[in-house]
Amino acid sequence: MTNLIKQYIDECEECQELSQDCIDLIRHNFLAEYAVYNPDNNSIEVGIDVSEDSSEYPELEVYTIPLTDAQIRISNSFRQNAEDLEFYGKLLNKQKGIQSSSVVVMQ
Repeated sequence: MTNLIKQYIDECEECQELSQDCIDLIRHNFLAEYAVYNPDNNSIEVGIDVSEDSSEYPELEVYTIPLTDAQIRISNSFRQNAEDLEFYGKLLNKQKGIQSSSVVVMQ
């Protein structure tokens, strides 16, 4: 996964935008509502719902992750329960071009 994150960050630096897979990973790991690349300050902005109730409009807190720190921060956000490992396996399978819809999770 470390190599995959590095690849996502390198692509972001080149294209000046986050790939959909990188957005999905960040949203999954940080339980975020959104993740977007901000070219003005070369960072990733992550919006996390901090509302305590289910109001009509969620209260979002925006966290800024400098692209230079993104690989470490995303790596530190990984969890190891079965559902998370299955999600990570699907991301890895996309990169290898495997078209199988089944993922084997080993703990």
